[in-house]
Amino acid sequence: MPSRVIRVDEDAIALCLQYGKTVSEGIRAMNARITAQQSSEKPLDPKALEKMIRSCIRDELEVLSRGY
Repeated sequence: MPSRVIRVDEDAIALCLQYGKTVSEGIRAMNARITAQQSSEKPLDPKALEKMIRSCIRDELEVLSRGY
C-alpha cells in the first residue's frame, strides 16, 4: 500500500497509539469504532424529541420563576 508523509501533532500521535501499535492502525481502529457507533444509533422519534424539549423548557421556566 502506498504511503504518504504528513505532519501530525504529537498529541494526535499519542491518541492514535492508544488505539493501535502504529498511527495507521490507530486511525483504522478509531474509524471502526466511529462507524460502529453511528450504525448502532437509532433515529430519534419526533414525539420523544418533542417531549424532551418540552420537559427541558418546563424545567427551565420553573427555575426562572423560583429565582424572581
